[in-house]
Amino acid sequence: MKFIWKAEDTCAFTESIESLAKSVKIDPLIASLLVRRGITTFDQAECFFRPKISQINDPFMFHQMTEAVDALSQALEKKNKIRLYGDYDVDGTTAVAIMMNVLGDKTDRLDYYIPDRYTEGYGLSQQGVDAAISDGVQLFITLDCGIQSLELIQQLRAHGIQVIVCDHHEPGLELPQAILLDPKIPGEGYPFDGLSGAGVGMKLLEGLYQKNNWPNDDLLAQWDLLALSIAADIVPVTNENRIYAFHGLKRLNDHPRLAFKKMLTAANKNSPYVLSDLVFGLAPRINAAGRIRTGRTAVECMVDLSNTNLEELLTAIEEDNATRKNLDQKITQHALELLEAEDPTRSVNILYDASWHKGVVGIVASRLMESSPLPTIVLTEIEGVLSGSARTVMGFDIHEALTSCEELLIQFGGHQHAAGLSLKKDDFEEFKRKMNSLAATYFETHSKQPELVYDSELDFHQIFSNESTSSIPKLMRILEQFEPFGPGNPKPVFVSRGVYATHCLLLKDLHLKLTLQQPGFPFSLQGIAFNAAEKEDCCAEGLSFDVAYTLDVNEFNQQRSLQLMVKDISPS
Repeated sequence: MKFIWKAEDTCAFTESIESLAKSVKIDPLIASLLVRRGITTFDQAECFFRPKISQINDPFMFHQMTEAVDALSQALEKKNKIRLYGDYDVDGTTAVAIMMNVLGDKTDRLDYYIPDRYTEGYGLSQQGVDAAISDGVQLFITLDCGIQSLELIQQLRAHGIQVIVCDHHEPGLELPQAILLDPKIPGEGYPFDGLSGAGVGMKLLEGLYQKNNWPNDDLLAQWDLLALSIAADIVPVTNENRIYAFHGLKRLNDHPRLAFKKMLTAANKNSPYVLSDLVFGLAPRINAAGRIRTGRTAVECMVDLSNTNLEELLTAIEEDNATRKNLDQKITQHALELLEAEDPTRSVNILYDASWHKGVVGIVASRLMESSPLPTIVLTEIEGVLSGSARTVMGFDIHEALTSCEELLIQFGGHQHAAGLSLKKDDFEEFKRKMNSLAATYFETHSKQPELVYDSELDFHQIFSNESTSSIPKLMRILEQFEPFGPGNPKPVFVSRGVYATHCLLLKDLHLKLTLQQPGFPFSLQGIAFNAAEKEDCCAEGLSFDVAYTLDVNEFNQQRSLQLMVKDISPS
């Protein structure tokens, strides 16, 4: 993939950078990284590097939190039957597990429902509603779904079932008649709209505990699950999400639940764990359960009382993950072949095939964007209905685009970065035409070529600043304190120019392992460039090139060394 390299513009922040560097007594480079993350004062810097649990937002800042807490409190007091309904992805299943773990000790009339991806689809389903009615449910709590399920929620209410919606997706023009907790509701007033679905569920529990003056130890014990939902659902790692993720990771490292420890070991991840370990080690496995068989398996792994059959559950999850990988590889290859036949001037990638497995189309959409960086929708067919997932490029709001096409859709939901949808097969071509038109309008003023935005140019000697190259430099040690990284707090990207490779090894015909030098710096630095085989010629002996990278620590045989994670290579 070819990138347009673009430097972060710091001109407007010069005064703030100088002021912060002076007040915190830090290098201007670190100050500039902080300012670009909205941190301009000593107090903000302290909160960033030392997030405090006491700084999370008051749950009662949600307009309807009092009603929600009262409804839940009364249901617990009266021993009413409570059902949790969560989506089958990581966010939904972690939300359900958190609620089960916290409320399970307070009532024996609590259960949960995870819809089947294939027979019910995403969000609140008719089968789920029918089951709640027939089972005599009295309080129904949706988690990571429900904000657009007007008719189904009305059915529940018609049968005397009270409904609390805990969601974080974009609402429609009309809201369901229920107690609503969703920070994205227009006029809601909650100060942070980036919560995960599990995060909204946690706010409900915080409200319950606050009202009853209960100690919050039970809640803190679930923050590892909350950190996983934040990592997997690609929500901003800012505001209170940073606090949840920071302390959730601390919980995971200090007191890892057995299921997670075994999954991370299977993924070859070692402690201390960081957020990316959750993204690449835990999330694919938790998701695989809902993609291949049932999300209930994932919930049972995360519910504390289920450890008696944990090994059986983990075996099932590893099998599901292996199946997911195989399907992902095969379908991605097929989709790439179909993509070659598409109009080269297109502004979107929209593909469908009836043979594709519904559980992996979202992953395939993300994979296609690596080769063709356009808004991408991948669909499969079930009984004449096309359904699947959408992913998008930065700046193009996929939920807004789908809203513009809603007359052609049976159902859709999600947020600006990703969405799920279904439509009639007969409407496919018109839908494809309209989506392409919307994207083409966007690209009239935006480049189709993706940008690689970097924070600063560095010479190799600036990385070490007269320190020994055999140790981890101070710059890297400070950057490690920027964790947890994620949307809103990305890993800083640096550019070094005029470097050359003294050694370049092609690994598995895909990746480049590099030994890099720069004139004026007497030592070599190691780098790895994933999926960069096409850049091998740039690194030939004697050629000078520029390299964009993040800094990382490589751990091998209990030894730690600095490593450049190369994002792109360009001839000098």
